Amino acid sequence: MKKIAISLLTFGCIFLTGCLETTQEITLKEDGSGTISNINDMSALIGLAKQMGGGAEMEKAAGQVIDSTISLTKGADSIPNLTTEEREMARKGTLKFNMDLSKEKFITSLLFPFTSPDQIPAYNRLSGKMMAETMKDQMGDGMPTGGEMPEPSSFDDYYTMEYSNGVLKKKLNKEKYAGVESDQYLKGMKETAGMGLVMKANYIINLPRPAKEVEGKGAKLSDDKMKITISSSIDDFFEDPSLLEFKIKY
Repeated sequence: MKKIAISLLTFGCIFLTGCLETTQEITLKEDGSGTISNINDMSALIGLAKQMGGGAEMEKAAGQVIDSTISLTKGADSIPNLTTEEREMARKGTLKFNMDLSKEKFITSLLFPFTSPDQIPAYNRLSGKMMAETMKDQMGDGMPTGGEMPEPSSFDDYYTMEYSNGVLKKKLNKEKYAGVESDQYLKGMKETAGMGLVMKANYIINLPRPAKEVEGKGAKLSDDKMKITISSSIDDFFEDPSLLEFKIKY
């Protein structure tokens, strides 16, 4: 099964992305602390791998299912190339791994606690780095021909998050976004989308109390006013990055 998982991750590297759909869910408490989870749904890669010649090997392992939850308290030491600070952050996390080839399911998630929303960008960067370093470490010489995988990045790298007195804001860093065309990782994702593999990012924010005001072209508020949902594709990000901006008062 490990060999199957590595094969699927290889396909992900070929297309310069760790997933086909990501869901970031932030749950806030009254004091500003909370949790952030980054879920990578790579299920579509199973069908892709079968089309590209991996069907026989997957058929043999079709009856095997992995559904594990792992504390990273000690496991963080095995992840290469993390700084001392990143390793300490990683120790607080939990990794979930769910694979069922018969149902074409392949989902991973990382969950971290935070004491302030200001820490959210750092945990997002850590999640991406942990996924990339784990892939590199497991595949070794099995990396796709043609060179190294670009440094992982995400939409969130181009936004700033601000939090104060029941107000949560996400704003585009226009100066940094001006150079987005030089981001080889995101450009690779865009090219992959052009080949028919849609890249989608979902953002969910769970509030500790009902929202008083929500601004943002892409923001949708639930009926109970406790949840905000935003969805964006890679094309949306390049064509209209303001879709991911928001201001929430609660």
